[in-house]
This record gives sequence, structure tokens and C-alpha cells, in this order.
Amino acid sequence: MNTIQRIAKNIGVLSGSQLIGYLFAFIYTIYMARYLGADGYGILSFAIAFTTIFGILADLGLSTLAVRELSRDKSEINRYVGNIILIKIVLSVFTLGMIALIINLLNYPQEVINVVYLFGLSVVLSSFSQMFYSIFQAHEKMEYQSLGNLLTNILIFVGIFYGISKGFDVLEFAIIYFITSLIVLVYNFIISVRRFVPPVLMFDKDFSKFLMKSAIPLSIVIIFSTMYVKIDTVLLSLLQGDVAVGWYNAAYRLIELLQFVPSVYTLAIFPVISNFHSSSKKDFEAIYRKSFKYLIILGLPIAAVTTVLADKIILILFQSGFLESIIALQILIWSVPFMFLSYTAAWIFISMNKQNLLLKLTFVGLVLNIILNLILIPQFSYIGASVVTVITDVFGITLGYYFLSKYIGKIGIPGIVVKPAVASILVSLLIFKLNMGLAISIIISIISYFALLVLFKAFSKEDYEIFRNMIK
Repeated sequence: MNTIQRIAKNIGVLSGSQLIGYLFAFIYTIYMARYLGADGYGILSFAIAFTTIFGILADLGLSTLAVRELSRDKSEINRYVGNIILIKIVLSVFTLGMIALIINLLNYPQEVINVVYLFGLSVVLSSFSQMFYSIFQAHEKMEYQSLGNLLTNILIFVGIFYGISKGFDVLEFAIIYFITSLIVLVYNFIISVRRFVPPVLMFDKDFSKFLMKSAIPLSIVIIFSTMYVKIDTVLLSLLQGDVAVGWYNAAYRLIELLQFVPSVYTLAIFPVISNFHSSSKKDFEAIYRKSFKYLIILGLPIAAVTTVLADKIILILFQSGFLESIIALQILIWSVPFMFLSYTAAWIFISMNKQNLLLKLTFVGLVLNIILNLILIPQFSYIGASVVTVITDVFGITLGYYFLSKYIGKIGIPGIVVKPAVASILVSLLIFKLNMGLAISIIISIISYFALLVLFKAFSKEDYEIFRNMIK
């Protein structure tokens, strides 16, 4: 199996399960938001954002470090897993303590505090699952992680609809997330024992120090990246209240669902590019260049067409209680092309052992994000938060591309962007003019867009050869 086919296999396995999982997530999110309303959905969204930020402390980049190192040398798996488990137990206790301390200092109502506690337990359990996913990724056995992700979404899907039928409140919905995290952790433990390595506690003082020293730059990057994504929801909650959070997150949830594209892609290529960085610079550079091209081709039409269809999307999915989310979606969707690129760029930096540089870039982006949110949220509420998200995503990939160009080489972004941009504009104008139903509009958009790309000769012979290899 050649490199393209290995990546295609990984992408196929991950994207298949992710698409099914995201379909479940898409459906249960819509019905949960309708059922809870902007206020209740705002509480749930805040709890998820708040605990996700602190949940990074339970891992501190150890899972990412394990993927990178074990993809190069799998003989060390027992040593890595044994020491990481012990470290993560200590980190989990610290994380739960920090969550409890901070949420109580913020003087939220007791209902919100209890919801946060439950989501705090969920993110800690999920951090242990992430360690097992590292083992699966390092061995390029993405099917086990895919099943874990799929199991997560199915369990939440069933739980949410059961909760709606029984009249659950926000706290009881939080319990569903906690039970799901526990079941998925048991699944991952069983797979690891049967297929890879039985997790056994180890304590090697020097090796543990090495792990923490190597992981800390990665962990800070992940903390900053998570804050970068979630801080707007937390600030909206503090400055504008739960209703504004609900309106904003109805739109933002749709953006998050689109993250499966760069997420699946980077999970599939990360072990490969980590290996290529030390073994084949030519192949490493080729994957880097093609990654940017294909993600731009995917990201631009999504932004253009969604801008035109935003009113239909919100009204069909969330109904009239979330009318205010239309403008938020029309703004937020333009972060998608830049999010696709920045997500992939971050993992390329990590594969190059440039996590310290990535840390600095992420910190600059986070500071800009917080400053702009503090300026715009008090004046423009969730609309201000939406604008800030787009601005900071553009700023982030601009900085990232500058440094990647120095270390790897320039791609020639204008040459890649022009044809997809023209095709995206033409398709969005066509959809606006036709003014048809949502499903028909989406189908027409996809067919028209790729027909225009072929007409404009946006794909080279090398691209077609890659597609043929991927299909094989």
C-alpha cells in the first residue's frame, strides 16, 4: 500500500464514521436546542466551552506527543502508555479541582455550577480516551478511533431523544454526556487490551520528566488553541447572558460540525507527515502543498453558498426562536476556509517539531481574540463575537503561512485561490437567483461547483493521478 493509499484508507475510515457521527450530532443538537430554547441551550453551551478549556489540563499534550513519537518507534509503546496513565491521573485530579474553584468564584447559579461539574467529569474521562486514540493513530488503525467517535455520537443521540421524551432539564442532559464518556472509555480500554497493549501503570522518573518537558509546549499550544475557539462563548456568557450564548452557538455549532473536514484530514496525515519529516523532505513538502490546495477548494464554496442560504438553514433547523442566529451564521461561515487551513497548518508545525513557534503564534492570536471580544461584545453582543472569530482566523493563517513559507517553501496562494473563488461566486449567484429549496440548492451547488472547476482546469494531471490512487 503506497503513501497516498495509506492516507486515503485513513481518511476513508475516519470520514465515514465521522460523517455518520456528525449526522447524529447534527440532528440531536438541533432538537436539543429547540427543546431547551436559547436560554437552556446557552447554559449547556457555556458548560461545554468552560470545561473544554480547563479539560486540556488533564492531558497537557501527552496524547499528541505519543502519536508523534510512537509513529516513529512503536517498540516504546508500553513505556509511553504506562507513564502517561499515571501522569494523567494526577492531572485529572488537578483539573477537576480547578474547574470547581473557578466556577464557584464566578458566582453562577447552582444549576449552572452542577452542569459544569458533570461536564468536567466528562472531559476528564474523554482525555483518557484520547490517550487510547493516540495508540490507534500511531499504528494507523483509525477504524478503532472511528468506532469510538461513532459510539459517542450514537449514545448521545439516543440519550438526548430519550431525555426530550421524558422532559429532562439541562442538568439531566449533562448526565447523558457523562455516562457516554464513561462507556466510550471502557470501549477504548477493551480494544487496547485485546489489540495493542494492556495499560499497566509505570513510573520512570527520568522518562516522566522527559514526557512532561516535551509535552508542555504542545499542551500550551492546545490550551491556547482551545481558548481561542471557546473563549468567545465564555465571554458572551459573562457579558451578555445565556440567551446571547444560545443564539451565537446555534450558528457556531454548524461551523464546528464542518471541522470534521480538517479534523479527519489531519488525523489521517499526521502519522505519515511526522515520519516523512525525518525520512523524506520531498514527500513532506508535496503533502503540505496539496493539503493547502484541496482545503481551499473545499472551504471557499461552503462559505459563499452558506451566506446565501443562511436564512433557510437557520429557520429549517432551529426555527423562529433562533432568527438572530442568521446574521451570526452569515458572518461566522467566512471563518471556515481559514479554519481549514490553520487547523492543518498547526499539525504540520507539530510534525516539524516547531511546537514552540506554534505556541507563540497561537498566543498572539489568542490575545488578539480576547482584546477584540472585550471591545466588540459589550457593543455588538453575539454579532461582535462572530466578527472577531473571522478576523482572528484570517490573522492566524496569515502568520502561519508566513512561517511555513520560510521553513518549507511558498505555495503561491493567489494561483490556487483564483479559480475556486470565481467558481464559488458564480455558484452562489446562481443559487441566489434560483431561490429554490435548501436540499435542491445544495445539490445544485455541489454539481455546479465541481463542473466549473473541471471547466477552469483547476486540477492538474498529478491531482487526477492522486484521486485514482486514493480510489484504489
